Amino acid sequence: MDRVISNTALSPTSLVVLCVVIAIAVTWLRSSNSNQPPRLQDKIPYITNTIQYLTDAGRFIDRVKEKLEKANSDIVRFNVGFIPAYVVRGPDNVRKLFNSPNTLDGNFLQLLLMDKHWGMHHHEIAKFANDKTGRGKAPAPGTETVPESERYWLGHDRLYVNYLANRQNSDALADVFHRTFLQQLNSLSEEWSTINLFETLKTLMATSAITSLFGTRIFDLNPDLINVYWQFDDIAGHLVWGLPKFLQRRSVATKDRLHSMTLKYVNSAWENFDWDSSESESPWDPHFGSRLCRETAKWFRENNFSNHAAAGHAVGALFGLNGNTIPITTWIMMHAIQDPVLFEALRKEALSVYEDDPLTGERHVNTQKLINLPLMQSVYVEAMRVHVSFNVTRQASQPLAIGGYAIEKGALVQACSKIAHFEESTWGVEGHPASEFWAWRHIKSVASVDSATGKAVHQDQFAMKGRPSSFFPYGAGYVMCPGRFFAKQEILLAVAILVANFDIEFEQWIKEDGSDSDRPAQDDGRYAAFIAMHPDREMVIRCRRSKDIAKRG
Repeated sequence: MDRVISNTALSPTSLVVLCVVIAIAVTWLRSSNSNQPPRLQDKIPYITNTIQYLTDAGRFIDRVKEKLEKANSDIVRFNVGFIPAYVVRGPDNVRKLFNSPNTLDGNFLQLLLMDKHWGMHHHEIAKFANDKTGRGKAPAPGTETVPESERYWLGHDRLYVNYLANRQNSDALADVFHRTFLQQLNSLSEEWSTINLFETLKTLMATSAITSLFGTRIFDLNPDLINVYWQFDDIAGHLVWGLPKFLQRRSVATKDRLHSMTLKYVNSAWENFDWDSSESESPWDPHFGSRLCRETAKWFRENNFSNHAAAGHAVGALFGLNGNTIPITTWIMMHAIQDPVLFEALRKEALSVYEDDPLTGERHVNTQKLINLPLMQSVYVEAMRVHVSFNVTRQASQPLAIGGYAIEKGALVQACSKIAHFEESTWGVEGHPASEFWAWRHIKSVASVDSATGKAVHQDQFAMKGRPSSFFPYGAGYVMCPGRFFAKQEILLAVAILVANFDIEFEQWIKEDGSDSDRPAQDDGRYAAFIAMHPDREMVIRCRRSKDIAKRG
């Protein structure tokens, strides 16, 4: 009998193969009995698409777009491993994705970030995972008895509402960024000099932005912070959606190194900040930085989270702070430097919002006027439209229907900005297809009568070409980037300061290794699906400080 058992027993490898075969068969039988949308071809079922989805999102999205067009469909199905997944397009489908929090859960992605980026301990992640009360002021039905102290999603969201979306605190951040960026630019020569545009902004803008949000002490503790951050930025997307950790040891080590730096910052701030001083109510201090960071650290401690968790949150904030703003600023400048008409138009607008400081007499940018200028807003939206690749992702918490198709519980449902942002019917303008960058796409000329002269005049006004369901570079619905307002201020401040204070000439394009390139920069597909895409070529420029151009009254 023992011999019979021995001969019929399955080896571990055979057992794994059998389980996989059974799982595939069950999944196939389940899917074959229901109404299914067009399926993306998978050469090796459950494997080929999964690998490309995790390692080459740019090409994967291109294939999805091709399938949608070929099948004349607004939804396509594929699998990520054994998890069913769908990409949807079209205003109605996208709106349903954004506005159905009871059936399509957006929290799962943040829980994933807490694990993959923040490095939080599992028992701390569980506090958020077990909070089913929602993010609204009133708890979700059936959770009314949960104490306020255990409503972690709401408490976390309130930090951003109170200390970032708030006009006073947002303006304080912009003011620190403005002053620091001007100081950083003093490192550039007054006379003509040659620099690499993206490389320079990655240092000067990141230093200014991090100072505004995290203070100056973080740099004293971590002199190599900027370099390590950009190493993390390169692998952040793959770290979340990519291969298992044991196959990404170098990426995990980079994340851990950045986390150790933010942990130093958190520990030092708690040790050195005087909570009994007037600084406890100030908008900025050198230890914590912004009031947002100070109150966030306080909230984590009051809710029994570790400094390790607070440091992980800081890693996420660093990525949110720099991952979009610096590439997008670079893209705007690249487009402007190649188009002298656009450069001069941006300069004219920027100079129109320079004002004299009543205390110092120095000229500075009025940020609120700046962010409402028509061309500045148009070029900002256009750069975000063309160069951000972000997949808004939800997970079905119960069965539902989208576009007439049944979506099973547990399925992933996504809308891709690289599809929605390029729909010709939404964004196309005669002579300027949706596939190209056009700075004036979101401007309309409005006729009025001059009250003094009685003559007809035309004035440019900002008017975004698309709808919210067609434009979502920061996410959408109840899960959106909370720093999007400050990001807009930072990007436009940087652009305004650069075009107003510097004469700039294009010199050449170079590759990552420094060799000459025979073409301009394109979007680097390595950043697809997660963030603003970096230019895959560097722009070498000649620049000099404009002689007092931003100081003229």
